[in-house]
Amino acid sequence: MSGVSEFFSEWPYLVWAFGIASAFYAVTVFAVSHLHADKKANLSLWLQGDYQSTWSAQFCNMFDSAFGEKHFRLRCFLLSAIASILAVFSLWLLFDYILGLISLRAVTGLSLTEALILGALINVVPDYISLCETRWLLKLFARVRNPLGQLVVLILDTVVTSLIIFAGIKLYLMVTGKPQISLVEMIGLFSFYAIFFYSTFLTSTWAWAYCLSSWISKISANLLDARNAPGRSLALVGAAIVFVGSLGLKPALTMNEDGRIAVDEFLCSAFPTDACTHVARLTKDDKLKLIYLSRACIGGVTEECLGTGKKLYKVKPEQAAILWTKSCDGGNAEGCANLAQMYRFAFGVDEDTARAIDLYKQSCDGGNAVGCTELGTMYRLALGVDQDYVRAVSLYKEGCDGEDAIGCTNLGYMYRYGLGVDQDIARAIDLYKQSCDGGSALGCTNLGVVYRYGLIVDQDIARAADLYKQGCDGGSAQGCAYLAGMYKSGTGVDQDYARAVDLYKRGCDGGHARGCTYLGTMYDDALGVDQDYARAVDLYKRGCDGGSTEGCTYLGFIYNNALGVDQDYARAVDLYKRGCDGGHSRGCTYLGIMYDYARGVDQDYARAVDLYKRGCDGGHALGCTYLGTMFDEAIGVDQDIEKARALYKQACAMREDWACNRLNDLDD
Repeated sequence: MSGVSEFFSEWPYLVWAFGIASAFYAVTVFAVSHLHADKKANLSLWLQGDYQSTWSAQFCNMFDSAFGEKHFRLRCFLLSAIASILAVFSLWLLFDYILGLISLRAVTGLSLTEALILGALINVVPDYISLCETRWLLKLFARVRNPLGQLVVLILDTVVTSLIIFAGIKLYLMVTGKPQISLVEMIGLFSFYAIFFYSTFLTSTWAWAYCLSSWISKISANLLDARNAPGRSLALVGAAIVFVGSLGLKPALTMNEDGRIAVDEFLCSAFPTDACTHVARLTKDDKLKLIYLSRACIGGVTEECLGTGKKLYKVKPEQAAILWTKSCDGGNAEGCANLAQMYRFAFGVDEDTARAIDLYKQSCDGGNAVGCTELGTMYRLALGVDQDYVRAVSLYKEGCDGEDAIGCTNLGYMYRYGLGVDQDIARAIDLYKQSCDGGSALGCTNLGVVYRYGLIVDQDIARAADLYKQGCDGGSAQGCAYLAGMYKSGTGVDQDYARAVDLYKRGCDGGHARGCTYLGTMYDDALGVDQDYARAVDLYKRGCDGGSTEGCTYLGFIYNNALGVDQDYARAVDLYKRGCDGGHSRGCTYLGIMYDYARGVDQDYARAVDLYKRGCDGGHALGCTYLGTMFDEAIGVDQDIEKARALYKQACAMREDWACNRLNDLDD
C-alpha cells in the first residue's frame, strides 16, 4: 500500500513530465510534417544511413519549418513569444506549484499571474535572441560530424543562452532599480528569476533532445519505421528522452527535511560567496547554518563574516578570528575592532598587542567608534605604546562623538581625574550622564559614585543606589559591588546581608576584584552566609590576583592568624606588602606589626615606624595608634608624648577604642 500511496503522491510531477514530453512530441511531429517533400525525404534517408548529413543540419530544417525560414519576421517573433510564455507557465507549475521550491527558497515568491506578466517583460526579447542564436550557431557548425565536436557546439549554445538571459534579467533589474542578483542565485533556484532563466533554454533543450533522438533513431531506424514516418520516429524517441530526463530531475529538485536540495552542497562548495548564504538561510540546523555562513565568509562575504563571527565567538573563537580577519580585510571597520580584541586578550589567537593596536587604528580610521575608544585605552594604560593621556583623550572623544557610550564613560573618567585635560568634574558628570543614557552600564555606575559622595552635586544616596542598580543590571560588575556595599552597610537602603552577598557574587563573577574581596569578608565574618574561611581564602585570593589591594591584605591576615589555613608569617608578610604597596593603608599597618614583632621578618623598629606612618596617613586608625605607642614608649624613635597624644586622639576620633584608652592613660 505504501508503494501505491507514494506513486499517487508523485502524480502531479508525473503529469507535468508527461506534458513536457507530449509537447516535445507534438512540436517535432508538427515541424517535420511541414517540411518540404525533398527535405522530409532526405530526413528519412539520413535516419536510414542512406544520406550524408548531420543532426544539426536536419534540426535547422525542422526549425525553419516550425518558425519560418525568415527569422527576423513578425511571425517568428510571435511564435517565439508564445513559446516563451508557455515555458514560463510550465516552469512555474514545476518550481512553485508542484515542488514549492520558489515559494520556499526565494525571498519573494510569485503568483502565476505575476510570473506570466514578468515573463512577458523579461523573457520575450532574450528568448527570441536566444532562439535566433541557437539557429545561427547550429547552421554555422552544421557540417560538424564528429560527435565530440557536436557536443562542444551544444555546450557552447547553452553557455551563450545563459549569458543572453542573464544579461536580460540584469538589464531589467537595473532599469527598475531592483537589487542585482548573481548567476549562481538563478542557477541554484535561490530567486524567483530562476523561472525566467531556465525557461529561455527551450530551444537549446529541443536541440539537445533532437540530437539524442536522432542518434537513437538512426541506430533503430527499421524498428521505428524511420522510412515511412521519420517525424513520429524522432518525436517518439525524443519524447521518451524528455520524459525520462524530467523524472531524473526529481531527486535533484526535491527538498530534504533540512530545507535543502541535492545541488545545494555542490553550489556552496563551488561558489561559496553567492550560494552559501542562501543555503544557510534555508537550512533548519543551527550548526549547519553556522558552517555554511562561515564558508560564505571565506568566499568573500564580509557582512556575513561579521555576524557569523559574533555567533561563533564564544563557542569557536579560532573560527571567529578567521571570519573577522576576512571581514576586516574586506574593509569592515567593526570586524577590525573585534579582531583587535581577540589579539589583545589572546582569545582564539596568540596574544599580540602590537597587532591589536594596528587593528584598533585601522578600525578607528575606518569610522568605528569602538575602535577609537579601545585604542584610547591602550594609550591610557600604556599597553604596547608609550602612555599618552592627551592622545587617549582625543581618541575617547572620537569614540564618544561616534556614539560609543563607553568612549563617553572613559572620557568622563579623564575629566574627573584630570588625565590629559584639566580636571573638570562638571564635564565628567555630563559625560557620565551621556554614557549612561547611551547604554553604558559603567557610565551609570560612575554617575552613581558622583551622587553617592556628592561630587559638586548635592549628595543623593537614593539616586546613587538607583544608578548602581542600573549599572549592575546592565552588566557593570563594579555597579553590583558598589550596590552590595550599600546593602551591607544599610546606606540609602534597608540593610540586607543576603542581598549584599548576592550582589557581591555578581560583581565578583563579572570580574570585579574588589567584589571578590568583599564577598570574602561576608564569609569571613559570617554576614548573610555561614562562616567559611576556606571560601573566604579563595575569594581573597581571587581579589588579590585581580588587583584588589584589600584582598591581598585580608588574605595576609588569614595566613597571619591561621584562619582556616596553616599559619604562615612569611606568606602574610608578602601579602601585606602587596596590599601596602598598592595603597591599602591597613596593609601598611599590618606589615608594620610584622616588623615590630619580628613575625616572618627580622625585627626592624625603624621600618615599623615608617609603615605605621603610612597606615596612619592613609586613614587607618590602628596605624595611628601603633605609631602613637612608638612615640609614647620611644621604640624606634625618640620619645615624644605630645606626638603620641595627637596620634591617639586622631585614632580615637576614628573610633579606635585602644587609642581612646591609651589617650586616657596619658591624661590620668
